[in-house]
Amino acid sequence: MPNAIPDQPEAVTAAWLSSVLGETVFGCHLVDSHSGTTGRARMALETAPGSALPSSLFIKLPPGDPTQREFVCSSGMGQREARFYLELSQEVPVRVPRCYHAEWDESGRHYIMLLEDLEHSGCQFRNASQHYSLDYVRAVLASFARLHGRYWQSDRFAGDLAWVQPPLQHEIGARLVALARERHAASMPAPFDELCDLYLANTDAVHALWLNGPETLIHGDVHDGNLFREGATPGFLDWALLARGPAMRDVSYFLAGTLAEEDRVLQRELISDYRAMLTEEGIVAPPIEDLWQQHRCQVLYPWVGAVTTLAMGDEWQPLSYVMATLERLHTLLAALDTGDAVREGIGLSR
Repeated sequence: MPNAIPDQPEAVTAAWLSSVLGETVFGCHLVDSHSGTTGRARMALETAPGSALPSSLFIKLPPGDPTQREFVCSSGMGQREARFYLELSQEVPVRVPRCYHAEWDESGRHYIMLLEDLEHSGCQFRNASQHYSLDYVRAVLASFARLHGRYWQSDRFAGDLAWVQPPLQHEIGARLVALARERHAASMPAPFDELCDLYLANTDAVHALWLNGPETLIHGDVHDGNLFREGATPGFLDWALLARGPAMRDVSYFLAGTLAEEDRVLQRELISDYRAMLTEEGIVAPPIEDLWQQHRCQVLYPWVGAVTTLAMGDEWQPLSYVMATLERLHTLLAALDTGDAVREGIGLSR
C-alpha cells in the first residue's frame, strides 16, 4: 500500500527497515537530511555484530516541498530512479551506489531508495570548478563507452526495458525558459535572448533534433554533482533522468559542464577518443563528423537546463552558481556556433 512507503526521513523506523532489509535493525537515527529536487537523508543503523548490513544508509524519497513533489510526480523521476536501482543497477557496467532496497507506487508520488552511503565507503566528490584532469575526463568517457556499448540499439528496449523511454519533454521547461527570459534578459549577454527565442519558437523541433542518433541507455544528467570517484574509477549518481536516446546526450552534457576553458580546444579530439572506445566495445560507431554535429546541437540541452534552474531563483541551486554556469555555457555555445548548428538541424535559415 502507498502509505507503507515512508514519505519523509523521520518516518523511516527500525521496524520498517527490518521488514524490507530482511534482517533486524535494532535502532536508527538521522545523521542529516535535506530536500531539493528530491528528498535526501543519511541514516545510521544499529545492527547485530557481524551483520551484512552497513552501519549507515543514504536514503532518497520525495521532496518535502509540495510544488516540487508535484513536478517529480508528473515527470516520473522518483519512480524511474527507484526502478533503475531495483532492476538495472546491478547489471550496468559502471560504478553506481549499491542498492539495498527500492520501491514505489504506480502514481509515482511515493517512492524510496536505500542506497550505499558513498562517503562511508570512502568515495570522493569534486566540483568541476576544481579542474578535472584530462585523464579523469577520458576515464568518464571510457565509462560512457562501456555503458552505451552494452545497450547500443538493444532489442531489450522492445522487451524488458520498454519502460525506459526517450528523454522527457516536460511542458514546464518552456514555461521556465520564458520566465527566466522575462526576469533576466536585461542583465544577460546578447546570446541569451537569441537562444531563448530559438528554443521557445521551435521547442518541439529542438527536442526532436536532440533525439538524432542510434538509441542506447543514457544517464541523462551527467554534471559534476552527479559524479563521484572510487580511487581513479568514476561513478554515477542520480539516475532520475535515465532514458534511451543518442549517446552524445551524455557525452556533450558532460564535456560542456566539465572541461576547463583552456581544454575546450580538445573537444573534437575527446569525442574521437570516445568513438574509438565505442569501437573497442564492438560498436559500429557513427562517423566523427556526425558525432561532432550532434555535439554542437546537444550542448544546447545543458544550457536549457541551466536557464530553467535560473527561473527558480535560489530554490533549486544558488543563483550565483547558475549565473556562473551560464557564463561558461554562453562562451562554449558561441565557440561551437551552436545556434547555427541547431537552426541547420531543424531546417531554419539564419
